[in-house]
Amino acid sequence: MSFFDFHTHDPKTPPGQGIVCLPRRILLHPEEFRPHPDGLYAAGIHPWWTSDSDFSLPLYLSRLHNLLLSHPQIVQIGECGFDRCRGARIEVQQQVFEAQVKLSETFSRPMTLHIVRSFDLILAARKHLRPTQIWTIHGFRGRPALAQQLLDAGFHLSFGQHRHPQSYAITPPTRRQQETDSNPEEEQV
Repeated sequence: MSFFDFHTHDPKTPPGQGIVCLPRRILLHPEEFRPHPDGLYAAGIHPWWTSDSDFSLPLYLSRLHNLLLSHPQIVQIGECGFDRCRGARIEVQQQVFEAQVKLSETFSRPMTLHIVRSFDLILAARKHLRPTQIWTIHGFRGRPALAQQLLDAGFHLSFGQHRHPQSYAITPPTRRQQETDSNPEEEQV
């Protein structure tokens, strides 16, 4: 790999070469998490999980809180955010998101954001919540006008293989990441 992979689901990513987003299974069974001492990880409550029949916000938040306390290798919260195509009602997703913002601020961890057809919601959330931690939109594919709007609001952007070249070009290198979003096991995020 010739670049640092800002967002991957591949647990075999060599330590120091990327940030591995932990699967739901780890939130449900944190005792199974065996981080590499030099590994970098992200943990969060994905908006897709909010519609699962067994979803419990207090349980998931408690487990996420404990993971953050126990494992300094978890350097980001995410992926979390809003998805108008999949997941629970937006009101539920907002409640889940705001709870994770509190953890982000408490633990001084930046956030990796999954945003599908909901850029209006994330812009409003940033304006309302005024975070001090970095919020990065992962897998950004939008047009330059949207990229500029997000940059003006203080977001960072992470780009995968399928990206709008002009959006990539206008994003300052200090606020731009690259990612594979790879998931070789095709495990549900």
